[in-house]
Amino acid sequence: MNISETVPHGENQSLQFHRQYGVNALLPEIDWQQLFSHSKLNGTHIQALQTLYQSAVPLALQVFEQLDFDVFAPAAYTPKGLGLFDRLAEQEEKLLTALQHESHDLNEETRHQLWSMLLRGGAVLVFKAWLAKVKTGENALDMTQFDELSDLLFIKTSPETLAAHLNVNAEAEHDHIFLMYGNEVFLDRFNSLETAALFVDLGVYDAAFLSLRDDRVADYLKAQNYVSQEQIEDLKCALNPLGCPDLISRQNCIA
Repeated sequence: MNISETVPHGENQSLQFHRQYGVNALLPEIDWQQLFSHSKLNGTHIQALQTLYQSAVPLALQVFEQLDFDVFAPAAYTPKGLGLFDRLAEQEEKLLTALQHESHDLNEETRHQLWSMLLRGGAVLVFKAWLAKVKTGENALDMTQFDELSDLLFIKTSPETLAAHLNVNAEAEHDHIFLMYGNEVFLDRFNSLETAALFVDLGVYDAAFLSLRDDRVADYLKAQNYVSQEQIEDLKCALNPLGCPDLISRQNCIA
């Protein structure tokens, strides 16, 4: 069913319908393969996304409702008082408990995908997919206020603690998928500098390449002896042999 077809006419009526939908924490079905049509999703990836979706979205909605945070308003990023970040942080343990329960019967590879996605913004991604589905009835990502909601929904749990909750081996040789949506790549940020270093250990990223993208990551990796400034400069020169502007766009790799 196209949810948008049931929405009353008029912007205010539409917003009211969306808010009621959110309060009830209804989870419309999302076709993850269609949403990320430019990514090679297999059954394991889809099952991990669906498990995360069913666990993370209801908890986030509960907190947003309690604190009068309207994710449907055009300017939603107006935390009420001092409690929003703290209250959301308190939900991480509940989220981990819910995921531990939901993933109990999943195989190790699917649990590993859950672990990998969560460390790189998976909770943000599934929430934005829910938001778009409720607003439009389409399989899409709602890109409004993405950075603000990333700040609120990016979990802070360490890789080792999360691995223990999900009963996975952090060093297992499974893939770490990146998801394409339009011209954007998702699941390419980390919840901490520790996680960034881990993904270098796992061979997902080259230390010098990652250092070119974010100065904070560069300082951390140099301090941990993953890479030297000389190696970073060598890579920069290799990418720019004629001294042209940097080909690697800098961005915040750490949420």
